[in-house]
Order: sequence, then structure tokens, then C-alpha cells
Amino acid sequence: MNKTMSGNAGRLVLPVLSLLGALSVPAVAETPKTYGALTPAPESMRDCALPDMAPGKVLLETDCRYTNPIVISTGNVILDCRGGTITGMHRRGITIRPGLENVTIRDCRLEDTGGILIEGQTPTDDAAARDEARANSSQGVVLDHLTITQSYMTGVFVDHYVVGATIRNSIVADGHHVGIYLEHGSQKNVVSGNLIRNNGLFTNKGIRRIGPTRREGLSVDGSAYNLIENNIFDSNAFGGIFHYKNCWEFHTTNPESRPRLQGSDGNVIRGNVFRNMDIGIWVASRQARDLVMWDCGDKSPYDNPVSLAPMMGERPWGKSDNFLGYHFNPELIAGFVDKNALAPRWPFPMRLNLFEDFAEDNTYEGNCFENLVTGIRIEDDGNTVRDNLFLGDFEYLYLGSPFRAKMLNRPIERTVIEGNENVSPSGRSFLQNSFLADGEHKETVINQPDVGSAERKPNTCKTGQS
Repeated sequence: MNKTMSGNAGRLVLPVLSLLGALSVPAVAETPKTYGALTPAPESMRDCALPDMAPGKVLLETDCRYTNPIVISTGNVILDCRGGTITGMHRRGITIRPGLENVTIRDCRLEDTGGILIEGQTPTDDAAARDEARANSSQGVVLDHLTITQSYMTGVFVDHYVVGATIRNSIVADGHHVGIYLEHGSQKNVVSGNLIRNNGLFTNKGIRRIGPTRREGLSVDGSAYNLIENNIFDSNAFGGIFHYKNCWEFHTTNPESRPRLQGSDGNVIRGNVFRNMDIGIWVASRQARDLVMWDCGDKSPYDNPVSLAPMMGERPWGKSDNFLGYHFNPELIAGFVDKNALAPRWPFPMRLNLFEDFAEDNTYEGNCFENLVTGIRIEDDGNTVRDNLFLGDFEYLYLGSPFRAKMLNRPIERTVIEGNENVSPSGRSFLQNSFLADGEHKETVINQPDVGSAERKPNTCKTGQS
């Protein structure tokens, strides 16, 4: 099938590609055989004091337990933990100050800490200051072969306006919040060859998150032109990768809150595995969410609060629409749902506070999806879904956004869908297992085979692990 769709009508358009470019890659991830710390864990540990973090190579001891936070405030440092453990603190385990060059953290274990912060700079709200903040960002920061578990905050937080950080060959698992977070204004970071698993189910107080309060493995919040490749996203509480632009949340109550002036745009996501979650990738994940509780500072194009009518008429439902929390179910309120809730706590929300979300011109290529409810959900313009592999019967692709399309008269534009393959136990094609909402997308370029390839495909996503 090779055609252009526009909800009901369309015209041929050229795909908008990410600024990073798109490379031909296999539809299964080739990831490292060794994730996390390289040095085997010791049979017993002793308490040790930290050495000075001076320029040069700083060595920790394998059998040591370090219970004080590490702060790196000078460049040209290689911190080699040699399998040593940083643990037991409700603060960041490691902080890398802004404006440094050539900082490498390797072969470390962080357990029960606030994770790692690559600190950024907070510019004034003008273009020149933002460019200066990026120019003065730390250069050459590398996190390599780390095992980060049970973080009470984000496992790795790449702060605002950080450019060019690399997170690779690491395990980020069992954290209360997001596994890895790329903050607003940051650009050109690399997340490669990591195992990101089982994050986002509890708050730092041990309270179970429910519905859309659950978190994802990787947040791309107003962060652009990043390369995310050859990672495994497994069993995170809500999903794998969520793209969004924070609505300048809590702007009246949090003095550190800043407007987000960059979309989650131009990212390349390739060669990854997504499995055992609700959603693999959600593009513009807050486009149709009720943000009434978020104290948003952005100006909304909607006349809030708005009616639920666009969702509650005769419009068919995609499977991932249930995650918005608007279906007729007594457990739902403002996007919060818990399948295991004992009893409803709030009335059903009939009116919503909506804000536009931005995640354009991203490329999703050569990834593998299995055991999900929805593979990729797209709610913004110019995104490309190419040469991916979907194993099993689920909603492979969702394309549409009901409120934006119907209330703002702006369907999702210029999506490119081509060369994707699937293995369906029921014999369904890629498009038969996808939901393209009528009237909610236009100028959509589709080049998909009507039937599956005769070439034998794997029955599970290849991970590269031995």
C-alpha cells in the first residue's frame, strides 16, 4: 500500500526528517552484552570515606560503601568506582556541576539514592541567553557502565540546557520516578545501550502511583535533537519513552519553574526494544490530557474548561484512549485511573483543562515492540515511523488527537508511515492492527505492504544479551 491520507482526503507531501538524519538500521535492537557496573559485586562491604574529586583519575574501592554524596565541580575527571557502591542518602548520589569539560563516571553502583544530576544553567528568558547557556554547558560528560537502582528521584537527570551528554551501557531500574529525564532546553544528548526497567510505580514516600501519575522509562521534556538508540525499555510503570513539552507547570507555586520554549523535536529513536508496558512511545503525551491539577503557566488555545464531547460522541476509541482517563468508568477522574482501586474516590470529570503539546519531526526507526497495549501513539506533526517490527497482536500505531483536531481544527499533519513489519498470530496486517482516527490526521504518507513479508521474522525482540 502506497498512498497519502488526509483523514478523508489528502495530497502527497515529502516527509519531514529529523535534523539528526535517519540511517538504515535493523528492526531489532543490537545492544551490549554487558549492562551496568563491570566489576562483580563484592560478597561484603565496609564503610569508606570518599577521596577528593580532583582532576585526573579518581578511584573508589570495590568493597566500599560510600554514604556521602559525590559532587564533581572540576573538569578533566575520570571517576572509576571499580564496582564500589554509593548508597543510603535522600540526596543526589552524584552531581556534576555546570560548565565542566571531560567528566566520565564509570563502573559505579548507586542504590537507594537520588540518582545522578548533570546540572545545567538557568538563563533569563531571551534567545541570546538560552544560546549562551547551551554554549557554556558541560562538554564531554559520559556516564558509562553504571548500575542505578531504587532511586527515590530520577535515576539520571540531564538538566536544562545541557548539551552533548552521553549515558551508555548502564542499568537504570526499580526507581520510584522516571528512569532517565532529558530536561527542557537540552539538546544533542545520547542515550545508548542501556537497560531501563521497572521504573515509575511509586512516589518517594512509597505511595503507589495510579493511572497517568505512573511514570515512564525515559522523559523527553522539551529536549531536542537527541539520539536514543539500542536501549531496552522493559516493564516501566506507564511506558517506554514519552515526548512532551511541560506546560510551565506549578508556575505560581514553584519559584524555580520556568517556561518551556522548545518542543520535544527532532529526536532520533532507533534500534530499541519496548516490551511489557502499556505504551512503547507516546509522542506529545500531554496533548489530550486534563492538566487541571498542574497549575500551567502556558497560554492555552482552548477556552478552558472544555467539554468531553469530542471523546464521548460516536468517535471510535483506540486502545490507548483508555489511558487518558475519560471513559465511562467510576474509577476515573482528571486522567487518573487505577485498575486495582478498591472503590471510586472522585466523581467523573465532565470538563477538562487542555494545553497544546509539542513533539514534532521525530524519527522512530528500526525499533522492536512486543507485549504492549499500544506501540506508538502520535499526537503531533511531522513524525516518521519507519522499518519497525511489531510482534504479537496489539495496537501497533495510534494516530490522531481528538481535541486538537475537532476544537482547534488542526489534525495531525505530515506523518510518514513506511516499511514497518509485524508478526500477528491472528494474521492481521500492520494497518489492521493500527488506529488512524478518521478526520484527525491529514497529509499522512503511508507506504506499507498489505500483507506481511514472506521473510521469516523472530518471535521475540532481539536484545543482544548473552
